[in-house]
Amino acid sequence: MASIDTSKRKPRRTQGTPSFKYRNRFAYAFLAIGPVLFGLWCLTPMQRITNEKLILLTQQTEEEKDRRALFEFGAPRTAEFIREAIKEADDLAKER
Repeated sequence: MASIDTSKRKPRRTQGTPSFKYRNRFAYAFLAIGPVLFGLWCLTPMQRITNEKLILLTQQTEEEKDRRALFEFGAPRTAEFIREAIKEADDLAKER
C-alpha cells in the first residue's frame, strides 16, 4: 500500500481555511446590510403609506363583527353548562 499524502486531505476543521474567511465575510456582510436596509425602510415615507394601508386592511368592519358574533353564538359550551342542561332535561323528564 502506498502511503497517504496528508497535505492533500480535507481539513477536519474549517478554521484557518479560505472557506472559513469567506463564510465569516458573508455573515458579517449579511449582519451589516440587514439592519441598514431595515433602517432605510423605516425612514422612507413609503413605509408609512404601506403601514396605513395594512391597518385599513386588518381593521374589522361592522359586517365582519356581525359575522363573527353569529359564529360565536354557536360556540362550544363549557362542561358546567352541559351538566346544567342535562340536569334540567332530567328534571323536566321527571315532571312529566
